[in-house]
Amino acid sequence: MSTKLTILQALAKNVDGLIVGGGIANTFMLAAGLKIGKSLAEPDLVGEATAVIAAMKARGAEVPIPEDVVCAKAFSADAEATVKAATDVADDDLILDIGPKTAARLAEKLKAAGTIVWNGPVGVFEFAAFENGTRVIAQAIAESPAFSIAGGGDTLAAIAKYGIEKDVGYISTGGGAFLEVLEGKTLPAFEVLARRAG
Repeated sequence: MSTKLTILQALAKNVDGLIVGGGIANTFMLAAGLKIGKSLAEPDLVGEATAVIAAMKARGAEVPIPEDVVCAKAFSADAEATVKAATDVADDDLILDIGPKTAARLAEKLKAAGTIVWNGPVGVFEFAAFENGTRVIAQAIAESPAFSIAGGGDTLAAIAKYGIEKDVGYISTGGGAFLEVLEGKTLPAFEVLARRAG
């Protein structure tokens, strides 16, 4: 199983909201019965994604599924970007970002949060035409009164690109280790520190 989906299953038991972006969001779109064209996804994990949605719903929480997306016909910086309703993705489309309506809705959720844990961009933010979603999310996290924790290389690149380093409570450089801690695993260094503290 995808490491990120294992982590999402662990988080679904403990968090009030779960925002998914990038390739993992496409898997959740498939779970919601939407078409994603040629987009990156893990179709064999749709069952797990459905279980995460159900676990959140049972607790009165949600996993917001994109209502609009930014598509292109090719994965390149100069590809023409088209904003579409999530229900209108064509068979030859690649979803490369969340759309502006989805970005605004997620930004509102982030600004109302008490604690934010951020791992990963929500689109191909390296390409100007597909960076809006990640930029809006980054700015919402920066403006939120929540304590924010961010981890992973792509997340750090986004933080640097949008100049919000001073507005994030804690930044972890270790992406994989960061995710393992979120999943509830104990890292060797933690075990040593716990023994010394005891």
